[in-house]
Amino acid sequence: MKSQLKSTLFIFLALLGVSLVVCIPLFAHHGSASYKTDNVVVMKQAMVTKFLWANPHTMLMFDVKDDTGSVSHWVGEADSPSAIRLLGWNKNSLQPGDVITVHLYPSKFESHVGRLETVVLADGTTLKDSPRGDRGVLSRY
Repeated sequence: MKSQLKSTLFIFLALLGVSLVVCIPLFAHHGSASYKTDNVVVMKQAMVTKFLWANPHTMLMFDVKDDTGSVSHWVGEADSPSAIRLLGWNKNSLQPGDVITVHLYPSKFESHVGRLETVVLADGTTLKDSPRGDRGVLSRY
């Protein structure tokens, strides 16, 4: 009886250990490690070229002119539609041709790519990617 109980306990603990080793990385998803969360870049007079309302992340594509008039094409990633909907966004929040101000955390690895922090519309409406004010330092993404 004791031998069988020890054997069953051992099998249970072994399966639990294997499950944790396999599943814990799945909970991690991906973090803010690929973004410079200590540096918010602000781009004024950005023009929306496309807004993708799709899982797992919404994407904002926009163009920005520099001081010489050269245009750079940017992509900003936001949270999932279900998450940002709670913050006032919807699939029609941004339309091609809209002129906006974009605040984002730039990528550490790619140029002209970043994680959106805030988008300010022409009428002054502010759309945030997170309800928190920690500027991504304690990031959930």
